[in-house]
Amino acid sequence: MVNSGHGKVSLQAIATRTGVSRMAVSLALRHRPGISEKTRRRILRVARKIGYAPDPELGKMMARLRQKTSTQTRSCLAYLIPGSAAGHRLVSLTEEKYSEGARERAGEYGYRLEEFWIDEPGMPLSRLVSILWNRGIEGVIFAPLQQRLSGTSPRRIEMDVGKFAAVEISETIESPPLDRATSDPYASMVRVLEEVHRAGYRRPGLVLEEALDFRVGGKWTAAFLRFHHSQTELPPPFLVVVPRQNEFDRWFERHRPDVIVSVDRLGLRLLRGRGELVPGNVGYASLDIDGDRADFPEVSGIDQNSRLVGAAAVDLVVAAIQRGQRGPPPHPVRTVIEGSWRTGKTIQRQPVPAGRREKDIYVKPVRSSRKASSTKDSLPSTFVPNGKTRSQQP
Repeated sequence: MVNSGHGKVSLQAIATRTGVSRMAVSLALRHRPGISEKTRRRILRVARKIGYAPDPELGKMMARLRQKTSTQTRSCLAYLIPGSAAGHRLVSLTEEKYSEGARERAGEYGYRLEEFWIDEPGMPLSRLVSILWNRGIEGVIFAPLQQRLSGTSPRRIEMDVGKFAAVEISETIESPPLDRATSDPYASMVRVLEEVHRAGYRRPGLVLEEALDFRVGGKWTAAFLRFHHSQTELPPPFLVVVPRQNEFDRWFERHRPDVIVSVDRLGLRLLRGRGELVPGNVGYASLDIDGDRADFPEVSGIDQNSRLVGAAAVDLVVAAIQRGQRGPPPHPVRTVIEGSWRTGKTIQRQPVPAGRREKDIYVKPVRSSRKASSTKDSLPSTFVPNGKTRSQQP
C-alpha cells in the first residue's frame, strides 16, 4: 500500500505491514521508549517505504491536549544550578533573567519550574537523578556553570541525563553534548564595534578576563581580532587571567584607547582605578549591560535579552518532551538569541577626524594573502602583563 496522495497512510496500515500493534507503531514514530531499537528501526523503515507522513494538524491538536493536561496537573521542569544552596553566591542579573525567562515560559506551557542544586553535600548525582525520575520530571535545564573556566578546566557534568529531555543555557558545558539556548557573543562584539565607531571613536580597546571569554567559547576575542586584523595602529586586547590595576595602567598608557569594550564591571573598575572620567576622558561599552549595571545603571552596550534566552531553553526542552527525545541528542541544536544595542551615558558623540567620512565602514573586509597568512608579523597580537606581545594563531 503506497500513499498515492489521495489518502494518508494510517498507523494501522504500518502495523499490518510490520506485524505489531498500533501502539508500538505510535511509540516508534514518536521515538518513545517501550519497544526495542530493532523493532523501532523496522517500523520506521516500513513507514518511509509506504509513504507515511505525520499530520501537522493532528500534531497541533495533540500538543494542545498535552498542554491542557500539563496545565491541570502542573507538571514540573527541573532547573539545575551548579553549586550548592548553602555556598551559592548572589548570581548576576544576567543569570537571574535566565531563570525568570525560563519560569515565565514554562508557565505558558503549563509547567512549574523548580530549582535543584547539583552539588549539594551528601547528594550524589545518581540520587538526584532518582529523585527527578520518581517525581515524574521529564525535562531538565542546566543553568550556566559557576566556576571560573580556563582552557584546561573540566567542563563536564557527571550526571546521567539519559532518562530526560535535557537542555543547557549558555555554552559552558562540553559534556554531555546537549541542545542549548544562548546569546550571540560574536554578533554582540561586532555590533559594539559598529556603534562606537558610529559615535566617532577610533581606538577601541578590549579588556577581558580569560575566564569570561572561555564562557562564550572565545567568540568575543575572535570577533575583535577579526576587526583588529583589518585595522592599523589599534590597541591589542588586554586579556588577562587575573586583572591588576598596574598592568592595566601600563597597557592604557602605552596604547591610549579612546573607548574601552569590556564586561562584568571589569573595564569600569579599572578605568575608575586610574581616575578616568567616563565618558569625559574615555568611552565605555559593555558586552552585557546586565553585568555592569550595578556600577553604572545607565551603561551603553549590549542587552543580551537574557529572559528570551531562558524562554528559548524551555521551548527546546518542551519540544524534546513532546517528540519523545531523551538523553543527549546525536546532533545537538542551538537556539541563538541576538542581543540589542542600548544607548546609555557611557558613550558620547566624538568629532569626526579630518579626512574621514561620517559613514566610513567600520569593520573592513580582510583581504586574503598567502604571504600575510604565512608570517607571524601579519598576525594581530594580544597584550600580556610582562610588557611583551604574543601572536594569535589563526
